[in-house]
Amino acid sequence: MAFKKNVSKDFDVIVGLNSSVDGDIVSEGSVRIDGKVSGSIKSKGDVIIGANAVVNSDIEAVFCEISGQVTGSVHSDTQLKIYKSGSLKGDITVTSFTIEEGGVFKGNCDINPDPKEKKSVQPEKNSKPKEVPNNKNNNQNKDQNKQNQKKTV
Repeated sequence: MAFKKNVSKDFDVIVGLNSSVDGDIVSEGSVRIDGKVSGSIKSKGDVIIGANAVVNSDIEAVFCEISGQVTGSVHSDTQLKIYKSGSLKGDITVTSFTIEEGGVFKGNCDINPDPKEKKSVQPEKNSKPKEVPNNKNNNQNKDQNKQNQKKTV
């Protein structure tokens, strides 16, 4: 199944096919990368990584779409899509993750459908860890209980 690509976007920043950026990109709007980028990408809009792009960056965006090569972590407030020509080597934190057959993802994945909800697991107050019975001890206790019952009869 082929995904519908996000093509009709207005971009505040475009790094063209024959261009490269060595440094951080910060944008209030959407960003499209078709060339090479080394440095972080922070966008209050969408980040689109084209099929010929080579990106060595951590990415923060509302939505992220990858068709090229990305090495770095991705944090998306909504969705991350990796297309069949796309490759991501890095950890992700997203609310939704889709990868097209043939796409590559190598890293850790944290999916939280409610970005307002913080995931933290903390033990309850005054709670003690449950003891897991050991089968050997259980068998010894059963034998000892049987002997005690015989003595009292």
